[in-house]
Amino acid sequence: MVIKSGVWYDNKGMDLSILAGVIAGFVVAKLVSGKKEGEEGLLPSLIFRVGRYMIHLHHWLMALVAGIILWILGVENGFVYGFLLGILIQGLQYKDFLKIIYPR
Repeated sequence: MVIKSGVWYDNKGMDLSILAGVIAGFVVAKLVSGKKEGEEGLLPSLIFRVGRYMIHLHHWLMALVAGIILWILGVENGFVYGFLLGILIQGLQYKDFLKIIYPR
């Protein structure tokens, strides 16, 4: 049970929707991403050239930013947050997940 705005409610449905979202997000990210580092998946990587550097906007990083923005906006949808978390978890499995800014 959780208190929200002075009212008690059962959040078990929210827990299940978060879990369903995590599973769905992980599976979708696995299907559309490259099999390993450097391989293109169904969706191209977002890599930008800025001066002497390359900036790689990994899908896990975009999912994190999207989740933060939705939280700031007050969105309350467990499936969406779970979906983004699933994408984030899948993206952290790559060895180069921290390679965001690097020289050309």
